[in-house]
Amino acid sequence: MMLDFFIKNAQIVDGTGAQPYFGSIGIQGDTIVFADAEKHSGETARRVLDADRQMAVPGFIDIHCHSDAVIFHPGKNRNRLLQGFTTEVIGNCGLSLAPTAPETLDALRQYCGPFFSYMPVPYNWRSFSEYLTALERQKPLLNTAALVGHGTLRIALAGLENRPLTDGEQETMNGLLRECLEAGAFGFSTGLFYAPGVFAGRQEILQLAKITAEYGGLYATHLRSESRHLAESVAETLSLAEQSGVRVEFSHHKASGRENFGKVRQTLAMIEDANARGLEVHCDVYPYVTANTQFSSILPPWALAGGTDALLSRLRTPELRAQVIRDLKGEGAVFENLYLASGWDKILINECSAPEFVGKTIAQIAEERGSDPFEAAMDVIVEGNNSAMMMIELMCEEDVAAVLKGRYSMVCTDGFPSQGKCHPRYTASFIRVLEKYVRQERLLTLPEAIQKMTGLPAQKLGLPDRGRIAPGCKADLLLLNPERIHDTADYDHPDGLAQGLEIVMINGVLAMEQGKSTGVCAGRVLHRNRAEK
Repeated sequence: MMLDFFIKNAQIVDGTGAQPYFGSIGIQGDTIVFADAEKHSGETARRVLDADRQMAVPGFIDIHCHSDAVIFHPGKNRNRLLQGFTTEVIGNCGLSLAPTAPETLDALRQYCGPFFSYMPVPYNWRSFSEYLTALERQKPLLNTAALVGHGTLRIALAGLENRPLTDGEQETMNGLLRECLEAGAFGFSTGLFYAPGVFAGRQEILQLAKITAEYGGLYATHLRSESRHLAESVAETLSLAEQSGVRVEFSHHKASGRENFGKVRQTLAMIEDANARGLEVHCDVYPYVTANTQFSSILPPWALAGGTDALLSRLRTPELRAQVIRDLKGEGAVFENLYLASGWDKILINECSAPEFVGKTIAQIAEERGSDPFEAAMDVIVEGNNSAMMMIELMCEEDVAAVLKGRYSMVCTDGFPSQGKCHPRYTASFIRVLEKYVRQERLLTLPEAIQKMTGLPAQKLGLPDRGRIAPGCKADLLLLNPERIHDTADYDHPDGLAQGLEIVMINGVLAMEQGKSTGVCAGRVLHRNRAEK
């Protein structure tokens, strides 16, 4: 048998959590044909790679990111390739680029815009099937699996309105979800903290969960609350799982705000108990204490209803602006209040169409203007036309470590590229885990960490031929030196590349060698329960 690649002298960490073993790997086409400790000859291989006792591990699978628009700009995520990612999951937090409806497309653009403001999206599709075809035409750099966003489904029917769906709209939404799942979506996601997801009631989500369960799909949820009502929000989703049988993933699991630190121990126990009762429940986590999202998400939901134009009109109306500020201070509406969980000195504007705000905290902006910080915050939204993104310090290291250590947790980035000061999590999360939490702090063993980055997310997605180094699996793999692995990215230099990563292979093609991209776009658009196109 003629091999395309023969990798010898490798310490193989296979993605299952098993201990490393010394052996070799044979690859033919896009598939691993053997990976074992037996002696093999490389004479029949077109290329022999000597690992020289470095680690061979499966390619990293980012089960939660926001690369949705990057795919239409293939060069933009090259740094993710150079950090070891071979597969990414898009359509998270209720936000996806399909399906669309002509009459609500402007609302969808508003909804997605802040996350992809400098990456134009063509929107030359209606159905999810047409969207996946458009992705395939882009020849993605990385393998791509897509969820359908509940917020996107809701916008197609009701725009950004704050109201329950009618029975007819719910029926139409159910049908749209079925079409998406049949087209190859891996499941659906919610952003119950964001508008319009925050306007959805429990029954609306339950119907979607039941349909997703019929298809064996995944339900990934950004909870209604990650702060004061974290446990209640977890309980709500677990109840949905019990009623529907859907497989659950809690997105970027955390406890936000000092008064809530430590609550993840309770919710991790709830996840353990749910699995003991026969449910399939996992969570994902990124290894930082700072989050990154749209700045206007600090506002009470009523202020966000109707989209950007309606929001800006309210903030320009003195009485309504004053009510928003009262709510933010905790004197009015009760909602997931990120200001109370952090404070103005811990909210930094990292991207905005008004450049004078970028790189400054709200406290700094207020001081420069000689104004009240609440008024300054409203000014940032208005003067930036609701384009501002923020980095916000919400979590503590102890909670991050506890979730990472959890039996049912996976590593993610929750990241997206930014034109301003990009959060380093988008590229560096997995390397950071290997350096900080494996080598330095010994929170996880190397096989445990690799499983949380590869085998477990592949299993969660229902990809039996990804995430492992084993015969019959796709040849997505890395060669790295665990003693040299080093994360150079930080908030000032978010694009700093990993040290100690030597080779990235995607579908049997060398995509990175000696720290440099080969320029080949070897990724594929993956479909749930369908042979790859």
